[in-house]
Amino acid sequence: MKNLAHFTTEELLYILEDFTNFRVPSDCVGISADTRTLQQGNLYIAIRGEHLDGHTFISKAKELGASGVIVDIHGAHQFSTELSDFPHIIVDNTLHALGKLAQFHRKKYDIHIIAIAGAAGKTSTKDCTAYILSKKYSTLKTYANYNNQIGVPLMLLQLDDTYQVAVIEIGTNEPGEIEALSEIVLPTHGLITNIGKEHLEKLIDLDGVEKEETALFRHLDRQSCIALINIDDERLQKYIGNKKSLTYSMYSLNSDISCTWHINSNGYATISFIVNAAITHNQNQFKALINMPGKVGVMTAIASCAIAFACGMNLDEIATALSDYTPPEYHGYGRMAMQEIGNIQVLNDSYNANPASMSIALETLAGFTVQGKKLAVLGDMRELGNSSLQEHIKILQLAITLSDLCIITGQEMYKAYTYLEAQEPSLIYAETLDICTDIIKKEAKKGDIVLIKGSRGIQLENVLIAWKNSLIHST
Repeated sequence: MKNLAHFTTEELLYILEDFTNFRVPSDCVGISADTRTLQQGNLYIAIRGEHLDGHTFISKAKELGASGVIVDIHGAHQFSTELSDFPHIIVDNTLHALGKLAQFHRKKYDIHIIAIAGAAGKTSTKDCTAYILSKKYSTLKTYANYNNQIGVPLMLLQLDDTYQVAVIEIGTNEPGEIEALSEIVLPTHGLITNIGKEHLEKLIDLDGVEKEETALFRHLDRQSCIALINIDDERLQKYIGNKKSLTYSMYSLNSDISCTWHINSNGYATISFIVNAAITHNQNQFKALINMPGKVGVMTAIASCAIAFACGMNLDEIATALSDYTPPEYHGYGRMAMQEIGNIQVLNDSYNANPASMSIALETLAGFTVQGKKLAVLGDMRELGNSSLQEHIKILQLAITLSDLCIITGQEMYKAYTYLEAQEPSLIYAETLDICTDIIKKEAKKGDIVLIKGSRGIQLENVLIAWKNSLIHST
């Protein structure tokens, strides 16, 4: 992610106050954590990742014309020769240094900055929200999955005087991450899509997920900023008492923004939105046909519209933008993307999966009206720790109820399958992705709809690619 964020020597000394030793760069334009995109004059931050250590690229950063580097104590000792004649700052933690630089840069801009968190639907809500807001404001939005402690700071460093609003997705997989990201982003508005089972390996249970995700609301409350609260989620309802909040609901007309909706025969929804007359001065209703499938489309639409309303857009502007919105096209993996393969409708939601998003996807599949069958192709859900078997069993039981046939793959799905297979003939286990593809080719017929969903590590998009290619080669 390239950026032109400017930092003077004095600013660097002020921001990185915990340095232990330094030869501070005289000036820098742009912050880089990746030598593949580093531009001359950038300040390079050497970050230790799960698979790569950025300190090993210090020499490369020098060759490319970096103005200096930020390293940790261990890296300074290990690469002392490369650093001896080069401007550098030594800090305790380079990841924290990146966050501090991003926070300092963000404080320069008095604009609406929206943080979007939650167990499921963050990216879809981010994309839809950014599209609606972009019809009135110059809008920065999180690129791809840049929603962690590296990606979020890099997104904030993109800010410049051309932007009027920013939509920043924040994610977590361990306790404390949402709180840390909230402190970096300093959002003016925040929305949590839902509380559901995710990353249970470290967050343990729903109480742990709630505590982690709602750190965003606690931050907003301390800063007297606006929390957008989904009151359809029982665990989020208790935060209505925040200093500033705007509520929304798919079901309750007692919220600030509510809606009535129905799924059309093509799987898409028509929605009538209602805004509490007490918080709008003129028109308080509008109707829109949305281009997102099923229940998940309605959830995305009302959350996005609530944010747009809170950011000052009127209902006519929101209605027009929402009706025009089409989710991004995906190549390979997708996020609840409608596709067609050989006259068969496909819900490509293969990007990732946890129990919360898996349940929503299956409910969306069930909401379609089709002439043929509803098939669910499901892969493992990762990072569930000791809850993995139980959660996979629950999802298979739900899939049996909501689909006509469920094809599963992955080790965790297999464990759950062996628990249920004797009594559930509608389950088919595929040992490999190739076998999974062969089963789909055999079972899926014209008039059917197929849901594809699994965690990133399963790479179920390869099933779609193989399925498509087989049809091309057979013609």
